Amino acid sequence: MTPDTYPDPLAQRLEIAAGATRTMVLRAGATLVCMTGSVRVQEAAAGAEAASSLLLPVSARVNAGEAHGVASTGMVRVTALRTADVICVDVPGPISRFLGAAAKIFHLNRPKMVKKGLGALHKIS
Repeated sequence: MTPDTYPDPLAQRLEIAAGATRTMVLRAGATLVCMTGSVRVQEAAAGAEAASSLLLPVSARVNAGEAHGVASTGMVRVTALRTADVICVDVPGPISRFLGAAAKIFHLNRPKMVKKGLGALHKIS
């Protein structure tokens, strides 16, 4: 039996020095988890904030042990207020989800397709 837990390629760990900024493109639903330190997350406005058609950034402070969910797909700027470790977990796209589901289906059917390689295991005398 093989484990069905594999490292997630959509998760990445960022070490950000105090005052440094990282900019990345994330999908809606992505999560930024601050492990240590403190960061400021800026993303484009979504929903009621964007009603006036102004693309002003929405800013949120995230301290150690807190998480921030990205509301809309686009550029996200993470600025460290203090030296911080941040884990960024992006959501998979539709093609990745389809390929993952197909791989699980074939993996579940694999034991039925494999020949039984073992014959009689008892000693014939």
